[in-house]
Amino acid sequence: MKIAYVTLSGKSGGDVYFNQLQQTQKKMNNTTTQLSYHRMWSICPNLLSRFIKVGNSHDIIHSNIEYGFAFEAKKKPLIVSCLHIVTEEFLEKYYSVTQKLYYRRILQLIKHSIKRADYVIAISKSSQAQVKNIYDVKNIQTIYCGIDTQLFNPIRIENNLYPGKIKLLFVGNLTKRKGVDLLPQIMAKLDNRFILFYTTGMRTAKRVFSDNRMIPVGSLQLAELVYWYNLCDICLLPSRLEGFGYTVAEAMASQKPVVATDCSSLPEIVINGVNGFLCKIDDVADFVDKINLLADNKQMREEMGVRNRQRIVEHFNLEKMGREYNEMYHKVLKEFS
Repeated sequence: MKIAYVTLSGKSGGDVYFNQLQQTQKKMNNTTTQLSYHRMWSICPNLLSRFIKVGNSHDIIHSNIEYGFAFEAKKKPLIVSCLHIVTEEFLEKYYSVTQKLYYRRILQLIKHSIKRADYVIAISKSSQAQVKNIYDVKNIQTIYCGIDTQLFNPIRIENNLYPGKIKLLFVGNLTKRKGVDLLPQIMAKLDNRFILFYTTGMRTAKRVFSDNRMIPVGSLQLAELVYWYNLCDICLLPSRLEGFGYTVAEAMASQKPVVATDCSSLPEIVINGVNGFLCKIDDVADFVDKINLLADNKQMREEMGVRNRQRIVEHFNLEKMGREYNEMYHKVLKEFS
């Protein structure tokens, strides 16, 4: 089977998703080609098909749900993946006027893609519910993302960096959707036992917090992420919307407890009180309470970490992801022919 992945290069989880998907399908003995386009094309997406030539040698075309409509081809099934829809009403208060206009435009583009697609994939039940709540879509299926559990695994870190401190780690782009504005509020209510390491994301490299206990670690490559997950004591993600939740899943695979928001896809990965704690959205006090609870109980952190590793290995591994996509591709081809 020959699969063309036509994807937006957005320096985000979407890049991780399609890169992993391509790798899993190569292992399934499928032939894959990846064609990427820059975010600037969101200005005039109708011109994409003129400049991104998919060709006729592929059996399947698979793209992002936002711009997949541009790659519809005769006699070729089109599959689009929905990572998340960032137009939830409660999120609008965090957006600028420009962002609101942009996301409303995206809603229309998604509508075009769904109309032209033969199959829609959601990466979580939450994302699937989002799509079905807004659009009339029938051929939709949830396939969870996979984590490379050989890469993200517990290793002993020989490092005396900030000895005696409880090390928190935030991984993600510095956006309000990720809850980055809550981080300084949370740290302000935690005592001096705590240090927060945070990535500067893939879109900026500057320090954004004045609190000396909040330390930027830059934009990290995969091998560097492994180090920081293993160095930390607790993974913190006060996000307001996740399509899947790579950060918490990678931390769990690294045998770390997580404190995250009880919203969107995160409860599908994190069982509250078992793998960590899920907090009320925007509730700084709730996050502080749960962080302190874990900080005061090393045994709880370790036991949760062991359960977390087991959960990711059993339910969210790359091999499972690859098999399910391969089965879906064959199903779509059979129905299309």
